[in-house]
Amino acid sequence: MAGAKAVVPIGIGQNVRRPIPIQTSYAGRNQTQLNTIMNAKKRLILGIASIIAVAAAAYTSTAGETNVFKTFRTTGYFVGLAQGTNVVTGKPMYDNVSFAGHNLVNLAMGRALADTNFPNQVLATTFACDLSSANLVVWDLRTSNTVAVIAPSVSVDAVYQQEALSHGGPNHAHFVAALQISQNGDGTNGLLGGYFTVAGRLNLNPVTGCPQPVLVSLDRDSLDKVTDDMELPASLDPDSLPLIERTGLAHLIGVVDVVTWGNAHTVLVPYGGLSIRRELPYEPLVVPPPTIGAAAN
Repeated sequence: MAGAKAVVPIGIGQNVRRPIPIQTSYAGRNQTQLNTIMNAKKRLILGIASIIAVAAAAYTSTAGETNVFKTFRTTGYFVGLAQGTNVVTGKPMYDNVSFAGHNLVNLAMGRALADTNFPNQVLATTFACDLSSANLVVWDLRTSNTVAVIAPSVSVDAVYQQEALSHGGPNHAHFVAALQISQNGDGTNGLLGGYFTVAGRLNLNPVTGCPQPVLVSLDRDSLDKVTDDMELPASLDPDSLPLIERTGLAHLIGVVDVVTWGNAHTVLVPYGGLSIRRELPYEPLVVPPPTIGAAAN
């Protein structure tokens, strides 16, 4: 976050039309979208047969560590729309809004959206190893601790896949989670409420059942093109460490009730993306060197 250009909501309370600075992969996708539709039809036929089979033998995770939670550094980007008014005609108009994970962190901590004084406080996601719960949180890299819960889960549902008999259990999962945004911050800058519905995928440790990161080059899923899940450009929500490992990708929709500079707004989020990255705590502790001349043990 420090030294990087902050991605700040545009249009909130300004009643000015401005383009949303988001990079997408939709341009030139006509043939790709056609192929996706054809593949979806094939999946529908196979899916009906699978549902019949699953109804007879539903999977229940036995390897998962139900009382263990894992935390992962997460970058995010959110496209939003707030209600505005045209200052010339007085007619209602869209206020186009875009914000990133570090902006969400700032609001949760009661800070201005573009604040860059706390680069150690970052967006993270927690998952129970049995995928029974998930949370968006603010994680402090210096203290290795959650300092605020942005949105705890109301429900999480998942389906699993095991790609090799040699694995001790499933090594991939897709999930859908309903998150309720908590009230955080203060009367000047903060989060008042709202919700996210998040759909995504995770790599799993086949022995413990817990989500785990893998090398980005190995992090692939055949549904990424169907769901349009992709890695976020680093310029949208900078990370302090290079992207080497990733646990999964997700997309979301929702509504965020915010207060910025003392003014309350309801922001619709028709699209958001999450990159669920390395496990935390990750950054090494700084150990002071031994004192010169200290007695040997």
